[in-house]
This record gives sequence, C-alpha cells and structure tokens, in this order.
Amino acid sequence: MPISKTLATLLLALPLAAQAPKPGPPPYVPSDAEKQQISGKLTELGKRISMLRGHVKDAGLLDDVEVYYKAGQWILRYPEEFYNRSYVNQALAVLDKGVARAKELESGAAAWPGQKGGRVARAYRSKVDGSLQPYAVAVPGSYDRSQPMRLDLVLHGRGATLSEVSFLAQQETIKPETIPAGHIELHVFGRTNNAYRWSGETDVFEAFESVRSRYNIDPKRVVLRGFSMGGAGTWGVGLHYPDRWLAIEAGAGFTETKIYAKQSNLPGYIERPLRIYDAVDYSRNAFNVPTVGYGGEDDPQLQASENIRLRLEQEGLTDLRTLFLIGNKTGHKWHPDSKRQSDAFIERYVTDPPVEPEKISFVTYTTRYNRCHWLTIDALERHYERTQADGERSGGRAVLTTRNIRRLTIRGADAADIDGQPVRGTSFEKRNGKWTAVSGPVAGKRHGLQGPIDDAFQGPFLVVKPTGAPWHETPARLAAERRDRLDADFAKWLRGDPRAIDDKDAGAAKAREANLVLFGDPSSNAVLARIAGKLPVRWSKDAIQVGSKSFPSASHLLVMICPNPEAPNRYVVLNSGHTFGQAEFKGTNALLFPRLGDWAVLDSSGRVAAAGLFDETWKVE
Repeated sequence: MPISKTLATLLLALPLAAQAPKPGPPPYVPSDAEKQQISGKLTELGKRISMLRGHVKDAGLLDDVEVYYKAGQWILRYPEEFYNRSYVNQALAVLDKGVARAKELESGAAAWPGQKGGRVARAYRSKVDGSLQPYAVAVPGSYDRSQPMRLDLVLHGRGATLSEVSFLAQQETIKPETIPAGHIELHVFGRTNNAYRWSGETDVFEAFESVRSRYNIDPKRVVLRGFSMGGAGTWGVGLHYPDRWLAIEAGAGFTETKIYAKQSNLPGYIERPLRIYDAVDYSRNAFNVPTVGYGGEDDPQLQASENIRLRLEQEGLTDLRTLFLIGNKTGHKWHPDSKRQSDAFIERYVTDPPVEPEKISFVTYTTRYNRCHWLTIDALERHYERTQADGERSGGRAVLTTRNIRRLTIRGADAADIDGQPVRGTSFEKRNGKWTAVSGPVAGKRHGLQGPIDDAFQGPFLVVKPTGAPWHETPARLAAERRDRLDADFAKWLRGDPRAIDDKDAGAAKAREANLVLFGDPSSNAVLARIAGKLPVRWSKDAIQVGSKSFPSASHLLVMICPNPEAPNRYVVLNSGHTFGQAEFKGTNALLFPRLGDWAVLDSSGRVAAAGLFDETWKVE
C-alpha cells in the first residue's frame, strides 16, 4: 500500500509517545519449597560443570551447558524476574536441560551441535565482561555442512519479561514447522532490552561470529531483520554497517530520539551525540544495501520507516534498492501481504548476491561507524557533524568527494582523485585543505577511540578499584556510589558482572587488554596517580581545572574518558559507568543515549556542574 504525502505530513506533525512498557502485575513470589527445588538443581548442574571443566576439548560446548547454570543463578539473584508462576517451571526445565547437556558431555557424545530441523540454544563468552550470553539458531533439516548457507540475523522486539530463563525455555517450544526451509536463522539475546545499543550492539556481532565459527555460513548472504525494538535495532545496526548485510528488513521501531522520547532543551554535549544512534541521520546509507522499511497503517511506529523514506526523498535519492511498505488497516504487527512482498524483494538479492559495489555513498557522524565497502573514514574534522563520502572505484583508481573528513583509507586502488586533487597511495590526510598520502597511526579521535564516556562499555573493560586514601571525603563518596551503580546496572540490565581488580594490580599489560575504568582520585587510585599529569584535564588536591574553568576538589568529582596514556589503543574512564541508569533502562530504549559527553564535573550532590566534549585532538573545546 503506497503512502500519500498528506498522510506523511500528518505523521510528521504528530508527536509519538515514548514506548515505555506498561506496568504489569506484581511478580510471583516462589515458595521456599520452589526456591529449594531450583537451588538443588542449580547445585547439581554446578557440580557437573566443575567436573567437566578442563576435560572438554571444545570450551564452547561447555559454554553451551554453563549458560543454563547462569540462567538459574540470575533468576534467583533477581527474584522480581519470576514474573508469574510459569517462571518457576521454566527455571526448573532450563536447569534440567543444562543437566542433560552436561551428561552428554560426560559421555563424550554431545548431540545438540548437530541438531537440525529445530531451534537450538547456544552461547558464547563475551569479550566485553567475560559473561556468558545465549543465542538461538534455527537450523533447517536441509542444512549441509559442506555447503555454505544463507543466514538471517533476527533482532527480537522488547520483552518486558525477557530473561535468560525465558529465552532459553522458549527455544524448546518452537514448532518444527516454523523453522525456515532454505536458510539458518540466528536469534540474538541482545543482553535483553536495549535496542541493540552499546554492548547490546556488540552482542549482535559476537553472536554472529560464534555462529559463523560453528556453522557453514555464506558471508555474502547475511540478512538483518527485526520488528518493533528489533526494527529500531535493524535501522541502527543496518545503516551503521551497510557493507555487512546482503539486505535489511526493519519493521516498526523508532529512528530518532527527540520526538519519539519527548526530549527538548538538551545541552550541546547531550544533543550532539544523539547523532550516534539517530538512524534517520544515516538514511543515505540505504544507497549501499537493499532495504525494506515497514509499518502498520494503524501503528504509530510506522513513523520509523517514514522518517527514513522522507529523508531519502529530501536528499534526492529515489532510485534505490528500497521497498517501503504499509500494512493495510494493521496495528503493531506484520500484515501477511506486506511480509510476502518483503520476502520476495529480499529473495531477489539472495538468489544473485552482488559483488562488492564500485559506487558508494556513505554518511556518518562518528568514527565509531566509519566503513563502507572499500572506504574507511579514519578521522573527522569535527565529530557529530555530517560526514559524507561519495565515490566510485574503477581500474585501480578511485574518485571521491568528501565532507568533514580529515583522514581516509581506500582499498583496492593505488591512485585516487579526492575532491579534485590527484593523489597516489592508500591512506590520505587533509592538511590545510590539501590531501596528502600518509602512513602510520591516526592521531586524535579515531575508530573505537572517539568517545563519549559510554563508548568504553561497548568493548572489553576492567574496573580498577582504589586502595589508597582519598584527598577528600565527598568526592570519594560520589565515586564509590557511581561504582556501585555501574556494578548494579550492568548486571541487572546488561546481564554481566563488570570485572574488577585493585589499582596495585593494574599494570601496563592490563591496560592493553581492556579499557580501564578508574574510580577514586589521584591520591586513592595508583593508576590515576601515574597518568594524572598526562590527562587533558588537571586534577590536584585543590582544584579540578577544565580549560579556563576551575572547581574545588573538596566538593567536586571528575568524570571523563580519553585514550589511556599507558595504552593509547585503549580508553581510560574516570568515575563512571554508563551515563544513563535504571530509570532509562526501564523506560523506552530510545532513552539510552549519553548524558555526560566526554567529560563532566559533578558537584557534591552528584549533579552536573559542567560538562562537554573534547575536540578531535582530545583537548577541551
């Protein structure tokens, strides 16, 4: 069903309510006997895992068992996740499944890795925090290990009662007739409900890599799909990484923050980083990947795909490999006719997968998302401003026009014309308006080292606890509270316990392994003491000096991110976990955006006294 310009105008004019979950009934309170039954099965499974550890050649198979143990642990740890009586039965069934798998490993004959014609739960150990994360694979009966097969990577919608227990239990109830006939499906857990942001985004790729190592996947035939929260995730992950997918299919969801989540009057250090996740700003990247956008006619979340379609029209991009569908008189679900059209559209590209395109048109706002086929954007002139590259590669030569790019790399060409300037080489930097061939490391903000504070928790991180005496009691209390908040929020909402060590154990080797998250001050934290003089902000016993601004150290706490002076390829973070918290995790996923930029100074009550973003050389703007 085509959409009229009148309806499109009306949709844009209507503010969408933030899609926060509605409060449900109070959780079920398990009886003592039920909790003892769960604990007993958990103990049995734990003993079997301990006996197997070190005796299983494929550690991943033990992960496939231990993830059931984690599910049992986590539901007892968070009893509010017994959302109803059925969760007791699910927990018991999940633990029974874990015991059954452990017995298979004990016998040396694990059956589940070869399972076909159904869904099978698997797991991997995340590089972010060392936690076990589950996923599910739907393997058709026609799967032949000797032949690479298409993979559909499916992002689930928001589930207010989703947990490891419910996710794992669900896989046992999937009917065989619902298993796809011609491709494998990967259903990611996504660390529950975060719209596949931050470590939720990392989960998408870690689960994919795990599946690719276990099944024969055709890397040229990977389709990304999702609906509702999964649709929001598909718009984001799909358009941020347009060269990773054969096609993307996004249903419903959201594609911007301010209208959907009712945000206004935001300071610049919050408003500018909204462009990290506002997928509408990346609409142009649909040039590079076949794209389906869908919404029901009666669903307010139709606005998500309309935002993308209208932005493409505004940019004059109409002759694209795109299909925008509206389900006739349909609410928050797929209309069967629309789904058939979408499947047929995608099948055209699956049947004849394209080779790497010679023409690209790529937009980004951050070096976190910096690659499109044969082009890599290594550094920007200014973060969170529109960055664009349009070009064509042919016969060993590339022609590019750029905007807001400071450094770039071209693959598959030994000569280029960049903004009308002929150059030879592979990596180029713009200096005083002139492009020059360069080599060596990228200076300043670059991919994976560009901030803001929250970015550090998308990769491996390690909390470093202070063991010394602090300068002042008030900031020490604030730092301790913020560390406790990181531990609590990450475990509850992102399903992993942050790894931690004492400052005296955090040497240079540890700094190279992970982003270091330091708590305390230069007096209490030995690592902070070593690097304090090399940070872009000065912190002494008397004052915190940020550019021309000064704040008394006795009543203020410094929070910030920058490259670690002891390991320049990793971050160091001071006194912060994610800059949003429980209220945002409980609300709409669109609220999971950065609140403190690259640096902030907090007053004695924990409120922001000042905050901002560092420039491209990691200096105070």
